[in-house]
Amino acid sequence: MSKTNHGTVVITTDEVTFTLKPTLRAFRDINRHFGGVIAAMQAIAHGNISTVALIVAAGTGVDSGKRKDMEALEEEIFEAGFSTVSAQVLPFLQALMNPAGKTDEDIAKQKEEAAGNE
Repeated sequence: MSKTNHGTVVITTDEVTFTLKPTLRAFRDINRHFGGVIAAMQAIAHGNISTVALIVAAGTGVDSGKRKDMEALEEEIFEAGFSTVSAQVLPFLQALMNPAGKTDEDIAKQKEEAAGNE
């Protein structure tokens, strides 16, 4: 299976740069923690710093079960500014819902081509 860079989001704070990759593991971690990607977006809207930290952990492959790592991540997000970091997390969540990066036009074109080959 080919892998794509579509949806990879780089989050920059004052001192650290995180590269979030839309993987099945990240998708599953977010589903496990929040009950789905939309629920994660809603949790961000509530201003919950732990939500953003869990999403960053899922996207970077950090083990969210390690309390000290999560506390350090939350501190970094706090220092950089919740709104600054959370705004950078939203495109990652959107990419998780469309990991192939196909637009509606791409999908329609693909269907037309497939119909022409029958």
